[in-house]
Amino acid sequence: MNDIELPHPYRHWIGRLSSAAWRERKEASAALLEQVERDREHPGRLADVADVLLDVLASPEALTERASCHEVLVGIGTTAIDPLLRRIAIPGASQRLLVDLLAEIGKPAHARYLHAIVVDPHADPNLRASAASALGRLGGQDAASILVGLLRDPSEMLRMHALDALRRASARVEVGELRELVAQRFTRKAAAAVLGHSASVEAVDLLVPLLDDKTSSVRAVAARSLVLLEADLEPMGRSEVVHRALRRASGETLGRVRELLAHELIEVQAAAIALCGMASDSEMVPLCLEVMDDPLLHEQVLRMVGRLGADAPLAVARAGDGVGGRAREHLVRIIGAIQGEVGAELVALLIGALGDAYAEAAVAAAEVLARVGDRSCLAELFRAMGKPGVLGAAAGDAIVALVQHSGETTDLDLIVGSVWPQTGDLAANLCRVVGELKSDRHAPQLVAMLGSPDVQVRVAAAIALGKVGGGHGGVSGLSFALADEEPEVRAATCRSLGWLAAPESLQPLIGATHDPAPSVRAAAVQALVALDRPTAWPRLRSIIAEESVFTVVVQAIAGLGSSELDEDLHRLMALCSSPEWEVVKAAARALARFRQHRATAALLGLLDHERWDVRWIAAEVLGERRDATALVPLRRAVVEERDESVQNVLRRSIQALERAL
Repeated sequence: MNDIELPHPYRHWIGRLSSAAWRERKEASAALLEQVERDREHPGRLADVADVLLDVLASPEALTERASCHEVLVGIGTTAIDPLLRRIAIPGASQRLLVDLLAEIGKPAHARYLHAIVVDPHADPNLRASAASALGRLGGQDAASILVGLLRDPSEMLRMHALDALRRASARVEVGELRELVAQRFTRKAAAAVLGHSASVEAVDLLVPLLDDKTSSVRAVAARSLVLLEADLEPMGRSEVVHRALRRASGETLGRVRELLAHELIEVQAAAIALCGMASDSEMVPLCLEVMDDPLLHEQVLRMVGRLGADAPLAVARAGDGVGGRAREHLVRIIGAIQGEVGAELVALLIGALGDAYAEAAVAAAEVLARVGDRSCLAELFRAMGKPGVLGAAAGDAIVALVQHSGETTDLDLIVGSVWPQTGDLAANLCRVVGELKSDRHAPQLVAMLGSPDVQVRVAAAIALGKVGGGHGGVSGLSFALADEEPEVRAATCRSLGWLAAPESLQPLIGATHDPAPSVRAAAVQALVALDRPTAWPRLRSIIAEESVFTVVVQAIAGLGSSELDEDLHRLMALCSSPEWEVVKAAARALARFRQHRATAALLGLLDHERWDVRWIAAEVLGERRDATALVPLRRAVVEERDESVQNVLRRSIQALERAL
């Protein structure tokens, strides 16, 4: 160890790195890393520590310490670079260790320090190989140039390490530099991997023949490289070169690509699917059903089917024979990926899948029919709408989509008939469909549904009336529903009255703020706030003063944000001291529209609040209020703030105020 004098913690723990016990060495390295983090603001001290650790790392006797020294030096990071670079060119047994360390903490600019090592024909081949690998990790143009030079080295091992490093760096290498290496059996696979990053159409003619290579690993790498190449060529408008080459490929070649679907690596499977899409190989479709449980492959298959064009419907229909369970769901999703007309056969398959015993397949069928179906599917979807849970809801969504597409809301009357169901999932989903279609001519039926003996139907009818409009007795019916015995019906009714914003909704909603159920009171207050009527302010003030459930209070506070009255300003400023932080946040938001400087002062006080989200909202509101007197305190707060998200909001507010000056 050199004669640098380190503080006691470092001396103690570096000494423990030589312990014979693995646990003690691990404890010492962990303690050193903690001390390093505490000393980040003292780079000189960390450089001294790195100097000492590098001496230990380079010592021939320090075999047990090397792994721990390396770990701590990586933790020190770039501060260790200068003492490392002073040693790296010195020949010796430790040189390879230093090269490996530079690979982890260095930057592209440090590639030149490895140049002399990799080109030295007299250096240890393993050292040269480590230097080549390190160049791949450093990356950058300098590293790539050095590695390309190594491709002509007489050592096959060095050429292989150079190719692997170029692949790791995603370096763009001229195809001419790789042509001979592709022809050689030993370097073919590695060279094919580098070709994937070449972004050159010349690489296509080298890679496509490799799909027929005798070695399966070469075929796998060629497939992945072609996918990467196509992605790089697409922004240049040249990806069609890859597509044409694959469409010209023989049936045997495409068969070998399909075989890659059984590869152990998911990236290779994905590449095989992508290539079959580029080649318009419809024979891949039935094979894909077995791998679509994986989300990545699922998306890749859908993309492939989208590329098949007019061949897709027939290929998918052939794949559907005898398919059941999870594979049937995948088949249904594939139908949804077809571009253009899917044809009557596949629509019939989807309709049949609505009754599939595998629930996910039935739901998928309803979702796909929403896109590819037509008016002829409405009756079957109506029947499926009576199923409980997700399937009934998905069937309802599909009916909405198809009716909207046709523009004929009378289609709904044709399948429902004159007598609506009054209970069950079918009735509830029917209300939801009418609401989504905003069919106000069905408001009388919805009002009648408010009297259903089924709670879920009454809730659905109340929500739907809020969406279709207040005509045909909608507001009157909803006001009547405020007396319903179920709180969830009353809460839904309050929300709908708020959406309708009819003047006659005001008094019923004020009455609902006295409801015994907190959920109903909260919904009523929220609706009153949406109405934004000054006549509601007295009741909102009473709620703030008397309400015991603070979630209801929070809703009422929002309503006072538009009053701009002095008495409400005082009230909101007082609420900024509430022990309930949601109340404080609501008060801060409500202060946004008050012009008085006192509102600014109250918000500035919240910049010291213990909760980050309160400070975040206060900072945001200060930017909205455009009070330039807040600039200086905001600039001070951004320096003192330790939460990054709050700092960002503070900076945005400062910029907004500066622009307003």
